[in-house]
Amino acid sequence: MEKKIVIIGGGAGGMTLAAQLIKSMPENKIMLFDKGPYVSWAGCPTPYYIGGHLSFKSVVHYSPEYFREKGIDVYENHLVHKINFEEKSIEVLGDRVEGKVFYDELVLSIGGAPIIPNIKRYSPDIEGLFRLSHALDAERIKEYIDENSLKKAVVVGGGFIGIEMVEAFCDAGLEVELVELQDRLMPKLPKDISDEIYNKLIEKGIKISLGKSLEEIISHNKKIKSIKLNSGEEIQTDLLLMSIGIKPNIELLEESDFKFDANNRIYVNEYLETYIPHVYALGDLVYNRNKLTDEMVYAPYGDVADKQAIVLARVLRGEKNIKWNGVSGSFATSVFDLKIAGTGLTYENAIEHYKNVKTISLRAMPKIAGFGEKGVKIDVIYDQVDNIVLGAFGTGKEAVAQFIDLFSLVITEKITIDKFINYDFSYSPTNASVWNPLAILFRKIYR
Repeated sequence: MEKKIVIIGGGAGGMTLAAQLIKSMPENKIMLFDKGPYVSWAGCPTPYYIGGHLSFKSVVHYSPEYFREKGIDVYENHLVHKINFEEKSIEVLGDRVEGKVFYDELVLSIGGAPIIPNIKRYSPDIEGLFRLSHALDAERIKEYIDENSLKKAVVVGGGFIGIEMVEAFCDAGLEVELVELQDRLMPKLPKDISDEIYNKLIEKGIKISLGKSLEEIISHNKKIKSIKLNSGEEIQTDLLLMSIGIKPNIELLEESDFKFDANNRIYVNEYLETYIPHVYALGDLVYNRNKLTDEMVYAPYGDVADKQAIVLARVLRGEKNIKWNGVSGSFATSVFDLKIAGTGLTYENAIEHYKNVKTISLRAMPKIAGFGEKGVKIDVIYDQVDNIVLGAFGTGKEAVAQFIDLFSLVITEKITIDKFINYDFSYSPTNASVWNPLAILFRKIYR
C-alpha cells in the first residue's frame, strides 16, 4: 500500500533519509520540505570553505533538482509553520505548495539553532555580525570577507566551530581574536588537550581572552565596530562570529503543541520514534543515549544524523532488526596542523560512573620513527577491574582520528584489554608501526 512520507528539513539527516527511502521504497510518495534554498548540505566543511580550502560543492552536495529527478518531491524555500499531529497534517507556506499537506509518516529533521545569550545592543540586523549553523551562513560570511576590506575578526566561543573558524579567518588573511567564557578552550576535553590547542593558537599569533564574556555589541549605522567584554575591555573588529553553542531547533514544535521534557528536550527510542505515533525525529533535534553512562546527551554531528537516517530508513520499511543504540561521544577536529580526536569518557566523567578508573598515556606511530614521525599521543581511560576501555583522546599530525576509531570499536563492544594482543594488525614501515595503539595499551598494562 502506498504511503506518503513527509520529511521536514533537508540537511544531512533528512536528505540522506529521503535518498535511502526512494531507493528501497519507490512505490511510496516521499516529500521533503526545507525553508531555505539548499538541501543536501553539510555543516562540518563550512569553516574550510570560508578559509578557502574547499569549494561550495563540499558544503552543498547536490541541487534540489537532482533529487527531484530521482523521484523525491523536494520543496525548497517552503516554510512548514505548524503541525497538526491529531489529523496528521503540516501547514506549508511556499510558491509551489501552500496550505495543508497530509502525511502517513512524518520525520522531523529540523536541526539545531545557535545559542544567542542576552547581550546588550544585540541585533541580528547588524552588518558584520554572524553565526554559523547553515550553508547560507557560510555563504554570507565568505561573501562578506571577499567583498569588503576587512582587517580583523573576533570569535566568541572556544568550542569546535569557534576554534575551526579562528583558523578559517586566519587563512582568509584576517587578524583574529578569540573570547571564551571558561578558563580554558574546549573545556569538555581533557585539560592537556585544551592546553595544546591554546598553545597552537598562540603560536599562530591568535590573541585569546579566557574567562571573559561578551557584554555589549557596539555598532555604527548598523555596522559592527567593536565589542565590550564583562571585564570592561573594548575590542575593535570588522567581523564578529557568535559561536557560543547550539541547541535543538524547537520553534516549530512549540507552535504545534509538542510536549517536551522539563528541559525542552526531545527524546526518541531505538527506532527514532517520538512519543507521537507515526512521528520520528533525528539529527541535531534530538538527544541520544550515551552508551557508557545511559545518560541522555546532545550530539549535534552530521555523521550521527546520517547514521540515524540509515536506521530510520530500515524502520520505515518495516524492519526492526536494526536499532539506534546511541553514541559514545566520538569526535575529530583540527587546529592548523594539530589533529585532535576522542571517544568515550574523560577521566572526570568516568569517575562519576565507574569505581576503578585509571588513566595511562601512550604514543602510537602511523609509520616508523625513521621517517621523522613523532607519533600520536593518546590518553586512555580504563576500568582496571572490568578491564575495559572507557575513553581515549589523541593529538598529533597524522592518523589521529583513525587510531581513536579503534578505541571507539572496543568501547562499544566492551572488548576486554587482555584480548588486544591477539588482534592481527597490518604493519609496514611506510604505512603503520609494528605496534598498533591497542597492542601498545596491552603491553603497558600487562608489562
